Amino acid sequence: MVATALGERASPAATRSRSRRTSARGERVERAEGAKVDLGCLPRLLGYTLRRAHLASWRQYVAVIGEQKLRPGLFSLMVLVGSNPGIAQIELGTHLGIDKASIVALLDRLEKAGLLERCRSVRDRRRQGIFLTNKGSAELETLIVQVRSLERQMASRFTRAEMEQLLDLLQRLYG
Repeated sequence: MVATALGERASPAATRSRSRRTSARGERVERAEGAKVDLGCLPRLLGYTLRRAHLASWRQYVAVIGEQKLRPGLFSLMVLVGSNPGIAQIELGTHLGIDKASIVALLDRLEKAGLLERCRSVRDRRRQGIFLTNKGSAELETLIVQVRSLERQMASRFTRAEMEQLLDLLQRLYG
């Protein structure tokens, strides 16, 4: 094995791959036009694979829902508010993995759009409950139909059992 610049050991295959990029005299050889890109170790890395899956999901969401509509994070926030009327912003942040300042900005945006409202709690004046407006409820219903259709399309690549397993495995990463 050969040591790399980072002190790691390169496999003989990686060494051969590098040697193909230089001529017998040690000159660099230009990649052939249209040559297949070698992804190296990337496809076996969880972070890379999750990022690629996220990007594919995002592109499909934008294609179906549209970029001017609610983005996936705002959709998730609205689902939580719709399912938990009066939920506190700290609870929203906890369940969405979003810090307090970011939740406030998202809520401000949705409130400005007329999709939700904050109401001071009668039990604890420091607490504000978050509620969907009528407009927000109608928008959420429409989005849920579209997102479920999109989810069916993405899930069609898997059997039902595979899809359930995939969701369970992914939830282990944050649950």
